[in-house]
Amino acid sequence: MDYPNSNLLVEADWLKQHLTDVNLRLLDVRASDPRLPVGYRMGHIPGAIQLDPAREFFVMANRMRDLAPAEKIAQTLGARGIANDSAIVIYDEWTGTLATYAYWLLKYFGHRDVKILHGGWAAWKKAGGAMTADAPQFPATNYLPQPNAAVRATAEWIQANATRGDLFLLDTRSEGEYSGGHIPGAHNLPHDASLDLTTQTFKDAATLKAQLESVGATLDKEVVVYCASGARSSHMFAALQLLGYVRARNYDGSMMDWAQARGLPME
Repeated sequence: MDYPNSNLLVEADWLKQHLTDVNLRLLDVRASDPRLPVGYRMGHIPGAIQLDPAREFFVMANRMRDLAPAEKIAQTLGARGIANDSAIVIYDEWTGTLATYAYWLLKYFGHRDVKILHGGWAAWKKAGGAMTADAPQFPATNYLPQPNAAVRATAEWIQANATRGDLFLLDTRSEGEYSGGHIPGAHNLPHDASLDLTTQTFKDAATLKAQLESVGATLDKEVVVYCASGARSSHMFAALQLLGYVRARNYDGSMMDWAQARGLPME
């Protein structure tokens, strides 16, 4: 792969060779409903642990969603046998927002070795990977989260830095959503512009870089991505990191926080 940070991704063939690594923790973040024959309980990659980021990493406060306290995150990860030095590989159905949201969350909470299975569950099946319905059991650990504020934006941070010439706000919602109102000064590039829709994997590096540069998101900028709730923008955050953007932040509150909860100005 020709991405500057290609180590963010792993391919199905790589995972086959490393599936039994002692330090590997594989997270299945696909949508799952116990009432329906879908998701983790119907079959998953051997050794995979089920994790629902929306339920495990967030809490509701004043009818708004916010990141869970660090100690809750520590309990969630430690109970699943994840240690600070675990090598984590995340997958969902494709290379989708569930995987990238979990990726961003883990990077925010300071986990160093986090990767995404490129193409997800679909790529694993296409490669003839093994499947199981058995849930693994790992000894619990004492996980120590170390939040990295440099990858997260808040409304207060955006307002405090709004006049900086090197700040670039990137709205990753659809063109229609963007036209209906956005954070002042933001430019638009829908999150799925980064995907090859035939394979549901990231486009090549040259294409991704050209798309970002076409809207003004150049490597010298600090790029803040947002959407409606922080999920789609996490996908663009992953693409930015893949391309070597060293200053990228996800505004996880996004429009739910900016417009709905705070009523801040839009244009």
